[in-house]
Amino acid sequence: MTERQIELHPDDVHVWSLRLDLASDVRRRLEAFLSPDEADRARRFAFPTSRNHFVCAHGLLRVILARYLGVAPWEVAIERAAGGKPRLADGAGPRFNLSHGGGMGLVAVCAGREVGVDVERVREVAGLAADRCFSPFERASLKAVAPRLRLEAFYACWTRKEAFLKALGDGLARRLDSFDVTLAPGEAPRLLRVQGEPEAPDCWALRALRPAPGYVGAVAVEGHEVAVRRRSWPTLSSMLC
Repeated sequence: MTERQIELHPDDVHVWSLRLDLASDVRRRLEAFLSPDEADRARRFAFPTSRNHFVCAHGLLRVILARYLGVAPWEVAIERAAGGKPRLADGAGPRFNLSHGGGMGLVAVCAGREVGVDVERVREVAGLAADRCFSPFERASLKAVAPRLRLEAFYACWTRKEAFLKALGDGLARRLDSFDVTLAPGEAPRLLRVQGEPEAPDCWALRALRPAPGYVGAVAVEGHEVAVRRRSWPTLSSMLC
């Protein structure tokens, strides 16, 4: 399998877009790659669609990581750090992060940098949840956006914040309103402020993602000199052969 190993440049972030509504035979193959803990979590889902998406997302994550490591998918050992962020069990190899929702998944992979990713399906949200989750700066910025663009701006903000939190691995320890990101249409994705950490905006890069029509995503990467390289299902399909 080493001849098919994917190379990862130190300044690259590979972002894989994954469709999760897969045929049952493919899903069964992917389910065989899950750890006992993941298989147990999958069984707890009340709705079959949610369970199937979970299985496909986590199975495909192992397929992807296997190609960077030059091993079989079932040999990829994943553990959780103290804050709950997944990582390779031996501490070696690439950093990665997974997000999935609404039948779409994103996997970000990079070398030697912390990384976080988030994807959301754009849909109407009661009150946009901004009052509970956004900082005063972000709420004011959202109100300044034209009404017809406000839903999109909301998801731009939400995914950037989630991606940053996932990159940090803080879990619930850091409040969503304790930092600011840009959200206005046409404005470059940036981390603007982190409470108590004035140097943080200079240490992280944010990139907006459009994985598919009707979805918004973002990736947060440690450092600034990074290039996002998109990869998608056609490439991944051949990896299952």
